[in-house]
Amino acid sequence: MTQSVSRPYAPHFPFLSHAPPPPDSWIQVETTLSEYKLLVRLPGFSREGITLATKRRRILHVVADRWDNGGGHFERRISFGYDADLVQVRAEFDGTMLRIVVPRRISPVTLGPIGRT
Repeated sequence: MTQSVSRPYAPHFPFLSHAPPPPDSWIQVETTLSEYKLLVRLPGFSREGITLATKRRRILHVVADRWDNGGGHFERRISFGYDADLVQVRAEFDGTMLRIVVPRRISPVTLGPIGRT
């Protein structure tokens, strides 16, 4: 006769928080002839918890996580046209606002003919 022994499982905590992003977080995108400007409001997050990644040279993945005060998670994927130069992305974070600049490549179609009259 075999007896099964029930062992209590050790409590575990999820690695990433499933908490929703703060209600006052948002993203705004502005397009100019030379660049895309993204403003991402991330109150309560720290620079160390923010990750920017590119996928397939057309998608910018913005992720922010925090583990204090109940945690928080913010995640957005932004798709760009082929004119976006995601290799040259610049970003700065001031403690609340993440500013991201994605340069645009100059397309021959947007320039038009040069020197023809």
